[in-house]
Amino acid sequence: MPSVVDHVHASETIELLQALLRFHTENPPGNEGPAARFLADYLRPWGFETRYVESAPERGSLIARLRGTGGGRSLILSGHLDIGPIGTGWTKDPWGGEIEDGKIYGRGSGDMKSGLAAMVSAAIAVARSGIARRGDLTLLPTADESSGGHLGMGFLSRQRPPVVAADMAVVCEPTVGDVCVAHRGAVWAEVSVVGKSGQASRPASGVNAIMAMGRVLRAFEVDLPERLATRTHALLPGPSLNAGLVEGGVKPNVIAERCRVVVDRRMLPGERTDDVVRELTEVAGQALAGTGARVEVRVLMAKDASEVAPTAPVVEECRRAFEAATGRPPAVRASPGYTDAHWFNLELGIPAAIFGPWYLHPPAGSISDIPDEFNYVEDVLVGARVYAQLIANVVA
Repeated sequence: MPSVVDHVHASETIELLQALLRFHTENPPGNEGPAARFLADYLRPWGFETRYVESAPERGSLIARLRGTGGGRSLILSGHLDIGPIGTGWTKDPWGGEIEDGKIYGRGSGDMKSGLAAMVSAAIAVARSGIARRGDLTLLPTADESSGGHLGMGFLSRQRPPVVAADMAVVCEPTVGDVCVAHRGAVWAEVSVVGKSGQASRPASGVNAIMAMGRVLRAFEVDLPERLATRTHALLPGPSLNAGLVEGGVKPNVIAERCRVVVDRRMLPGERTDDVVRELTEVAGQALAGTGARVEVRVLMAKDASEVAPTAPVVEECRRAFEAATGRPPAVRASPGYTDAHWFNLELGIPAAIFGPWYLHPPAGSISDIPDEFNYVEDVLVGARVYAQLIANVVA
């Protein structure tokens, strides 16, 4: 008798991935709504109850539920519809889903429309197989993850009464087949130096905020890392800071009154946004001592780090499914980037692991490289088979 894995159809899976790659979901602006509605139509004939949810115009997410008969464990598979900036220099069509030499090209082919296609294909394989299902399966293709998820999983997690519930969740980000049990958080903060405007011909008439910002950036480069180096985690890299945007001034012959830099501060589990803001303010304030300038820090986006116990059932089920489908056990590690696992572990109380069982084909694909991001066709199919085994093991 065929196993559930045998019901994963290769052509169906790859055609679905190509269709997803052709939706323009670059974030910003996102525009995930059309892709979410497409998946609702795609899943409904297989018995899924679908609910389309918008947090803002066309910032759409989907809740698709395949109900069991009752009495079993319930599982969520989650993935994001948005992708990063397209960038330049592509030799392939970033929206095309072109297949060449066993590779499928397109922005988001790695991060993470392969995961979406694999989890949807796996869910359909389970429905097609006709296996008895006691537990519910829920698929969550969501918006906005690459900007923190506040308009996607964050929006869903804040709904009352709750619209999402399960015994365990898997965030289907690419993890080269490993099971990730922790991820770092992030604070995007606007750090502004405020000086005093004046005439360039009379330097003493003002306080140059751009020059003063140089002191702040130097402190962020030298002094702050000394503090951060004392904070460690068994699996994660330490906390870090990146200055990603800077602007200031109005005219070359006018002393700049303001200068702002936007930083990305990565956090370990246990660190909190208020503490990060306090530390940035303190380090910057010390750097500005005696200059006549002052600092203001404003949070633009925040997402805490999260972790799940390596012994949690969701971790064991991911490991069991991967070994059954591939013949080898996966490693257990952590993810240095933030993911939507945060919303499950911290906001919804649903134990969540991060698990993308592809990029197994040497040499590995390009998880989110620009240009010419790609994945291997066979690796996408392996992912779908692993997820199908995972679903069957949990909900049967």
